[in-house]
Amino acid sequence: MVTQTLGEFRIDRVVESEGAFAPASMLMPGFDPAVLAAAQADDWLRPQFLTADDSLVMSFQSFVIRTGRLTVLVDGCVGNDKERPNRESWHRRQSSAYLDQLAALGLSPADIDVVLCTHLHADHVGWNTVLRDGRWVPTFPRARYLFSRAEYEFWERAHREALATGGPATNHGSFADSVLPVMEAGRAELVGAGHDVCAGLRIDAAPGHTPGNSVIAVQSGGKRALLTGDVIHTPVQIALPQWSSRFCEDAAQSAECREGLLNHACDSGTLLFASHFPSPTSGVVESAAGGRMRFRCVGC
Repeated sequence: MVTQTLGEFRIDRVVESEGAFAPASMLMPGFDPAVLAAAQADDWLRPQFLTADDSLVMSFQSFVIRTGRLTVLVDGCVGNDKERPNRESWHRRQSSAYLDQLAALGLSPADIDVVLCTHLHADHVGWNTVLRDGRWVPTFPRARYLFSRAEYEFWERAHREALATGGPATNHGSFADSVLPVMEAGRAELVGAGHDVCAGLRIDAAPGHTPGNSVIAVQSGGKRALLTGDVIHTPVQIALPQWSSRFCEDAAQSAECREGLLNHACDSGTLLFASHFPSPTSGVVESAAGGRMRFRCVGC
């Protein structure tokens, strides 16, 4: 993705990893190649988003929004040094690629003013913290970290229950190593739906994937964009919005939220930036045959 400009704003991405991720049926239990073919989506989905053997091509990435006054980082990927034994590709990662890409944008961690997390799953909060002298500390030392209050409270309860019962660590342990240290450092702020980060940048509720899941609405110079987090994991879900991820807390609510967002964005010129869409990532939703929708990349 090349830099996208919206009026006075600019949006860039920082890619942690990208490539064939997993079979589509692993992510979406309802996936059916015959249904996908009947929706006439194969011609635009393959091979960019879906391989010949029905594996999803995905990215794990953050977005950087520069408003002229604020530099905002949206979502923090997987991170380094995290204990993630149940997900081999995330376990104890040692890579400079993420911070190197941030530096290539002319930014250091100290240049980030605000960190927004669309939700608190492990692959969206990892770079919230780094390991320093055996302690997890905020990666972005000057930043305000904005968490949805509903999202934080949901996972904080799950974390306390896991500690009390000896159950599995919450979100692969990411709540303990990538969220709580930010709270303890006094860098976090819990916000509600409709929170204005600044003029032209708003956090909106989009529940279903998680209870406090959010999207980021951007508007400047008469142009609009949506950073959709995990409301949409893959463009396959633009062709068939009813296919929710197995990681959604409420699959039906997730599908309803996704369909509403897509219908609102369709043919509007609104740029979509989805957390897991592979290169070139940004694009628009357009009408397709049979009342369907499709995704068209912009800024290739």
